Amino acid sequence: MATLSGAQLVAQEPEQQPAEPELQSRGKHTAASYDDPPHAFELALDSDGLWFAYRTGLHRGKGYGSLALFVSAENDLVLQGQMMRFGEPRADVPFGLGVGLGLFGAEVDDTNDEVFAITLCGAADYALDRLFGFTYPTRVGVEVSWAPDRATFADGERVLDLLGRVETDLSTWATAFIGYRHLEVDLSDEDDAELDSSFQIGVRLGF
Repeated sequence: MATLSGAQLVAQEPEQQPAEPELQSRGKHTAASYDDPPHAFELALDSDGLWFAYRTGLHRGKGYGSLALFVSAENDLVLQGQMMRFGEPRADVPFGLGVGLGLFGAEVDDTNDEVFAITLCGAADYALDRLFGFTYPTRVGVEVSWAPDRATFADGERVLDLLGRVETDLSTWATAFIGYRHLEVDLSDEDDAELDSSFQIGVRLGF
């Protein structure tokens, strides 16, 4: 009888429900886990020109590779590639840090100078939606790429690229952003060339 009663009690216990999907950072820290788009195109417009880029991922995740082309209003050309890797110092804090390496090439139309460089890259971002309770995943981030004289070749002596953005995920496949970018190169025989120094607006679309 005892054995039978135990079996009846076990049969009456409700089945355990599957656990909810764990939260996945993906650089946003707030959305339920899903398959992040493995590729993305990005377009940024500002008063100094147009940026077009390809990235291996819509979000930073643990890292990504990118290839960007900039065409300025003065017909300057910039081609920039990066390999970035990210980590989060604490799981309970929506803060990410990244480091990387890059290749940089530019043609300055006004002086006909060419600049090539190997850049050191750094980045940091913070998820604002946790702090302010935004409906859409939102984060603020900064990036810097720098090449000293020893890593800059041809007609250049130094490269500095600063970027600050606020990004919002409109869906799992689309991100909109606003920000400011300052890109300048030091030239051997000319004054510094500011290739881009203006506010920008753009979108990144996954596929």
